[in-house]
Amino acid sequence: MPLPPSRTRRLRIPAVAIALVLLLGAGVAAVMGVRSFQAASASLEHSYRVINLLEATDAAVRAAEANARGFRNTRQAEYRPQFFAAMGRADRLTGELVELTADNPQQQARARTLVEAIAAHMVAMQALLDIEALEATDPAERRRDAGINLRRVGELAALSQEMLAVEQMLLQQRRDRSEREATTLVLFIVLAMTIALLLLGMLLVGLSRENRRSRQLEREARHAVSELQQALVLRDTLAEQRRTQSVYAGLLQSCQSSDELMALTVRTVQDLVPGSSGRLYLSKTSPNFLESVDSFGTRVISGSDVIMHDQCWALRRGQPHYTRGRSGGLRCAHIDSDTPVDGVSSLCVPLAAQGTSLGLLHVSGNTSDTVEDNDATMIISIAEQMGMAIANLQLRESLRLQSIRDPLTGLFNRRYLEENLVREMLRCERRRLPLSLMMLDIDHFKRFNDEHGHAAGDAVLAHVGRILQSLVRAEDLACRYGGEEFTIVLPETDAQAAIVRGREIGRAMSSLTIRHMDKPLGPVTISIGIATAPHDSADAGLLLEIADAALYRAKAEGRNSVVRTSAQA
Repeated sequence: MPLPPSRTRRLRIPAVAIALVLLLGAGVAAVMGVRSFQAASASLEHSYRVINLLEATDAAVRAAEANARGFRNTRQAEYRPQFFAAMGRADRLTGELVELTADNPQQQARARTLVEAIAAHMVAMQALLDIEALEATDPAERRRDAGINLRRVGELAALSQEMLAVEQMLLQQRRDRSEREATTLVLFIVLAMTIALLLLGMLLVGLSRENRRSRQLEREARHAVSELQQALVLRDTLAEQRRTQSVYAGLLQSCQSSDELMALTVRTVQDLVPGSSGRLYLSKTSPNFLESVDSFGTRVISGSDVIMHDQCWALRRGQPHYTRGRSGGLRCAHIDSDTPVDGVSSLCVPLAAQGTSLGLLHVSGNTSDTVEDNDATMIISIAEQMGMAIANLQLRESLRLQSIRDPLTGLFNRRYLEENLVREMLRCERRRLPLSLMMLDIDHFKRFNDEHGHAAGDAVLAHVGRILQSLVRAEDLACRYGGEEFTIVLPETDAQAAIVRGREIGRAMSSLTIRHMDKPLGPVTISIGIATAPHDSADAGLLLEIADAALYRAKAEGRNSVVRTSAQA
């Protein structure tokens, strides 16, 4: 029956004092027990060593006897060294036995007696090694010596057995004493620990009863403070998320390329969802699959660089697909199969605009246990804005390409040439480098239109455009100037190098045959006029006129040739 609270309170200090005394006594007893155990172990080890030495000495004596008799009976020389080795071993062991029994005078006296007996016995055994003396001895005397040896062996055995019995008795006595001491020590320690633990347990029960109400009130207060802090943190988090989304929407309208858009989106997602990882996929070459254009985070669980539409549930359904641990449905096939399900959330959001699928945003991270987890909602909102921005960029890029590219040949148009020729000439002038300009014209182009129709003429133009694209350098500008005329701007190229390039282009054109509607159109040849800045002119318009004049010279001089303003190639 528990004591009343007031009485328990009065007994706390005496109970603690008693418990401490008992614990201290148990500790002191444990230390003394360890020391006693060490001493007992040393005594036991001493007895075992004495017993082992007695047995080893007896074995050495028997080995010496066996080797002496073996030599006497067989006359084989190898028994002699074995006898002396056994005799030396017996002498060494008996010396150790005398030293080891120094703590017991009676045993040491027996050991000394044993040493003397073994020494006398070894002398007698050594006489067996002198064959000539042995044979010269009278048989009756030999029989008498044999009887003496037998008595000596019996005395040795009796003395050894006496020492062994005494040592075994000491060993048993030491064992019994060690067990009694250990049992007494264990009983004392267990009793002291039990009483001390009971006293401490009673004190803890009393303290827990008195503090239960205060702990309950403290828990309620902490819970209320925690809820208030969570509400404040949630308010600040939502405000920061709205601000980040607003900044993202504003910056999104200023992105000039898909790379800027991807970098902005990645940074925004990581700001809104710290520790998240994922990939951005876009539809580039085919609408049937998506290619990875960027990844972020340290744990990207979407392992495929290219995914098919049927590998993602979001792309199949045309709506976001969210899995949270083991909930939310099946995981998509583009997620690594080695990724653990528990503790990981995954969100796939299609990027679409005006009903057209443009790509996929996949984000993963650790699952959150908070009810107000709105990460998925934010990412879906970002994906919607991103889809519209990608569509606008694609439309803008398409319009830009249409404004600078010739749709038939794929080369830059005349407008692009006029805008960039001046820029390239100024750049080369600053670096004190030449710039060459080629004007190219397809020879007898009217014949292709007249004999095969305008479709064949378009095929020839497209063919020439592909050849020029494959032969120019990355820094060159290949343009369709108008009709069947083309222009190539060669930065950092002098006149001689331009002539060599022109000849290469001419040979490449004339070596190929164009087929249209499964009919060969015949070889295509071109005439080329070259002008070089600043040698010919530092003005872009005048340089075009000079190159055009060189082109007309090439046509007038027989076509299929390369002509520069001041010399013919």
